[in-house]
Amino acid sequence: MLRWPTAILLILILANIGASALLVDSKGTGDFSKIQDAIDASEAGGEIIVLNGTYRENLVVDRPITLRGDGKPVIAGGNSSAPLITINASGVVLDGFVFSGCVDERYDSGAVLVLSDESTIVNNTVSGSSGHGIHMLNSKNHLISGNLIHDNSKAGIQFSGANYSRIAANDIRQNGYGIFIDRSEQNRISDSDVWDNRGDGIVISATSMSEFINNSIHNNSENGIYHVDSDNNIITGNRIRDCKNCGINIDRSSYVMILANTIERCGEMGVSLDTSNIAFVTLNTVSDNHLNGIAILGSNYNTISRNLVRDNRDSGISLRLGSERNIITNNEISASRRYGLVFDGSNSNTAQENKIYNNTNGIVMLHSNGNSIVDNRIKENGYGLSLEIVDNVIISKNEIVNSSRDGIRLFQCYNSKIWANKIRDSRADGVHITSSKGTIVSENDIEESGGYGVQFLDHSNDNLLVSNLIKNSGLGGVYIFEGETNFVVNCALVDNSEFSGRDNCGMNCRNLWYSNYYSDFECEEASWVEEVVCANPYVIQGHRGATNFDTRPFSDRSIALGR
Repeated sequence: MLRWPTAILLILILANIGASALLVDSKGTGDFSKIQDAIDASEAGGEIIVLNGTYRENLVVDRPITLRGDGKPVIAGGNSSAPLITINASGVVLDGFVFSGCVDERYDSGAVLVLSDESTIVNNTVSGSSGHGIHMLNSKNHLISGNLIHDNSKAGIQFSGANYSRIAANDIRQNGYGIFIDRSEQNRISDSDVWDNRGDGIVISATSMSEFINNSIHNNSENGIYHVDSDNNIITGNRIRDCKNCGINIDRSSYVMILANTIERCGEMGVSLDTSNIAFVTLNTVSDNHLNGIAILGSNYNTISRNLVRDNRDSGISLRLGSERNIITNNEISASRRYGLVFDGSNSNTAQENKIYNNTNGIVMLHSNGNSIVDNRIKENGYGLSLEIVDNVIISKNEIVNSSRDGIRLFQCYNSKIWANKIRDSRADGVHITSSKGTIVSENDIEESGGYGVQFLDHSNDNLLVSNLIKNSGLGGVYIFEGETNFVVNCALVDNSEFSGRDNCGMNCRNLWYSNYYSDFECEEASWVEEVVCANPYVIQGHRGATNFDTRPFSDRSIALGR
């Protein structure tokens, strides 16, 4: 093997680094054998080259210099309870070292502690600290890039009051937390691999106007990203998977943009908005999370749009705990084990133009008021929509197809409007109304139901069916099993298998059937009436001989419907 004489090797190194650089070699062949001596002898703007070896020193850098390691020299510390390096000067470059074994556990310290501005920390390994790995404290304009940071007891990288800085392309693993950003602003964290940390991958606390972009965040023991008491931040293009808790957990925050992330296989939620307002969650792929894909908990004025939400084990998107005035729009929600979209104890929200398909149930609303479900395509779910103990809800212009149970189920639904929906191929009833009052069901096309087109059960009173097309139902068109003072007006009941209408209460319960079209009726036209009105009434049979009448049936379904 060819061996270079030491003197020749040193000459080559010195020629390569320039005459102004100082050389440190623990074996005594350089300008210095200790790094601190070289620092103390250096001038501002100077460079120090440190050769491979182990240096048991605690360094303090008090001037703007470049410290560059050749062969990954190890800084192991002489005083184990202090930082391995403290940077007190602006403009320091730290490149190519191994920092190992610091036992300084103070929160405001770290193996690498930076107290001044414009540091560049690149290509280092920081490990085995009982506190933080790298800590930037009350300073700005840093670059931390290309580092391996692992097995530190607290945060791999801690920012405390550190601003206008970049963390890029680091490997951060097996720390207490991966990256912890506290009381900081206008930072950019990008292209890093943050994984297998014992707490959260990234914590964003009391921080604003920062960007978290294109990171790979996986296998962390708590949340992928935990964002708390912060505002005006952007989380975009990250790949987050296999977190024990949530992929992205937004807590007590506002004005957060969550854009184009991939979030999968987390133990709780993919994205959780908890007591957080005015967030924008858009263009994310959220799949195979153990609870909800996207959860909105006690949060208001958020927009959830254009997300692909699939294969989540509980619900695709859920609104709970008094969430109000949120907009859920243009999402694709599929294959949820429980609900595609659920509103539980949440009011005045809007779901519009979503595609909701192949979920155990499509949209479920519980204990909620004033919500609007408009222009959605709801296909191949259990219940298309299930509304339970709700008030003042609008269900409008939805296409509800191939439900394996009822197309729309109402239970204790009050003062609501089911309007201009297309409900087709429900295996049970098209619209199933139980214990409900004051609901208007109007201008819907309800076709090919396996059970009844519309069925009233359990004392459903004071409801109005008007201008609905109810066609080809497997059992019957409209069946009032129990209920009174319900109106069935201007509906077209066409080709329903067993009957067009049935009313068990008869006239004694004051249900009104008026001006409907019945395809099974032989109409005797009254020529003296301008509209095509039948001269003879239509008889509506009921249970145990109950009878009601439509005294003004139409012979033309278009005229009856008025559309």
